[in-house]
Amino acid sequence: MISPFPVKGGCSMSRLNYTLPDEYHGRELEGYVEKVDYYLNSNIRIWHNVQNEGYALHQHSAIEILVPIENVYTIIVNNNTYHLEPGDILFIPGLTLHEIIKPDWGERFFFMFNMDPLTSFHDYSALEPVLLDPCLLTKRANTGIYEHIYSRLMEISNLYFSPGVTFREYSIYANLIDILTTIGREHYDTLFAGTDNTAEKSYDYYQKFNSLLAYINDHYAEQLTLENMADYTGFSKYHFTRLFKQHTNSTFYDYLSRKRIQAAQTLLTTGASITSIAFQTGFNNSTSFTRCFKKYTNYSPSEYRTKFIEDVPGNVPVF
Repeated sequence: MISPFPVKGGCSMSRLNYTLPDEYHGRELEGYVEKVDYYLNSNIRIWHNVQNEGYALHQHSAIEILVPIENVYTIIVNNNTYHLEPGDILFIPGLTLHEIIKPDWGERFFFMFNMDPLTSFHDYSALEPVLLDPCLLTKRANTGIYEHIYSRLMEISNLYFSPGVTFREYSIYANLIDILTTIGREHYDTLFAGTDNTAEKSYDYYQKFNSLLAYINDHYAEQLTLENMADYTGFSKYHFTRLFKQHTNSTFYDYLSRKRIQAAQTLLTTGASITSIAFQTGFNNSTSFTRCFKKYTNYSPSEYRTKFIEDVPGNVPVF
């Protein structure tokens, strides 16, 4: 089994006490929503979990990374089931419905990060397609990057649980950025492998699509079309369609719809009406908005608001 504790200089690091001063009080769900209890006024929360707890269907705004240390762990994400072996690493994007099945025994780490501090980075847009869906890394399937990412996660846990660490949050985010950079580069290296592109041409494609995805993030509520986005990048419609699918593993309209639905999920936590949210997120009417929302979440906007928002104390939604 892979050791949960990183090895430096050939010597195993001593095992830390992976508990916090306030003692373990578990993860708390309010209805179907988990409000992440960030620790030490930071944007980070990590649990070293040895309790045989499961968590019913829920979501949260933070990205979650799960790493089983002992025993198999079963996670259901968007109706897809993942059976995680010890050492596997599963990334779950924010605002993604998932359920964690109660194990009989075992040991595992839960990492939760607020991604807002990273969204102002220019390269963040290029990373978003990689983490739009759950991302599973295993030692067998991801030989080129697995050991590095696993060691960075264990370094993060050591920084988090060690007492008296100065610049703790900076140090943890530096490791997280290293992890995300490694995953992003692996994605783009794989994308361009086997093509006859020069390094300069591949980088040019990367820059153009990074700029394009940033533009979509800023303008998703507008009437964007495949034709004007092809013009934006300087590609023909045919070439753009093929390259967009390669870069994002989605069609242009599928990607745009998912960005709009992500925005709508956040807006549904406010008091705005569903009709207003439809127009704010680029839909021409509430009917098309409802149809698209249900396609990606399995719920209508009103059902989603009732299940995931109304149950949270203090929320008074407007329908």
